[in-house]
Amino acid sequence: MSRPKNKDEYRQEMAEAFAHVLEEKGLEWRKEWTGTGGSAPHNGITKACYRGSNAFWLSLVAMMKGYSDPRWVTMVQIMDKDSKYHPKEKWHLKAGSKATYVEYWYPFDLKDKKALTWDQYKQEIQSGRREDEFKLSTRYTAVFNACNVEGMPEISQEPENTNIHMDEMVQKLSEGMGVQILLDGGDQAYYSPHQDQIHLPTPSSFENEYAFNATALHELSHSTGHPSRLNRPMSGFFGTSQYAYEELVAEMCSCFMGFDLHAEASANHIDNHKAYVQSWIQAIREKPETLIKAIKDAQAAANYMDWKAGLITDKEYELAKSSVMEVRQKEREKER
Repeated sequence: MSRPKNKDEYRQEMAEAFAHVLEEKGLEWRKEWTGTGGSAPHNGITKACYRGSNAFWLSLVAMMKGYSDPRWVTMVQIMDKDSKYHPKEKWHLKAGSKATYVEYWYPFDLKDKKALTWDQYKQEIQSGRREDEFKLSTRYTAVFNACNVEGMPEISQEPENTNIHMDEMVQKLSEGMGVQILLDGGDQAYYSPHQDQIHLPTPSSFENEYAFNATALHELSHSTGHPSRLNRPMSGFFGTSQYAYEELVAEMCSCFMGFDLHAEASANHIDNHKAYVQSWIQAIREKPETLIKAIKDAQAAANYMDWKAGLITDKEYELAKSSVMEVRQKEREKER
């Protein structure tokens, strides 16, 4: 996208893009840092990265259990009875290890009554078959983190980028909102409502300066929901619609705030914002109005952050806040 003339134009363009994000196909979110452990959660044999909610879930489990390795493997891969996965190595699951389950969606052929790979599905569609001849099915697979598997070789570390720094606006936001940013997250980036603190991987773990600062903005956006600030519901557990909704608000807000970063967002960065949002709106499984409401909450959070970063005055913030309240009141009246 070409750079808009001003922030208002930029945010309007982004809001419209997010409003139509469900219509876009093939968007896949990609984590833009490596951190301790080397990369995003991925299969230790195939090297395939987990996508969407699976990536977020495995990252959350790793954070809670202190796993520093991003590799996950199935029991079949660990046992390797046919010696095709790691023929020269003997792997053993540590006693007491518990499985984590990932969700896998696949196309099911209603006519032939069989599961297909995505490549097979694409071939069938290209050959002239209709989409309504298939349905989406799901299965759950147990995986174990490499930290619980004896015999797996250590993961090699990628060289880190040493030319990435925290943007001045992010520093001002951290100070103005009273939210400390700690660069101790290893392979995790998260906001702790209980501590009212943000934990991030080191700046050098990120691919570029925009990725680091946009991630910091995402977590700062979460912190706007704290009871002492905008007081959004934040007690939802992973997998609930409330959790998904908060992720929508935070990611869109971080994108809105990205206009004021020194490092500009590329088309790939914007696509990654949209892919993240798409993965969570699908988890809510509600009407599209849910996304529109989240956009308005994200705009309200961005206005608050503008104020705390010193980008707008007290009077300008009060006017912006009143405008958002008027829109919400009109929407409530329509719903009656």
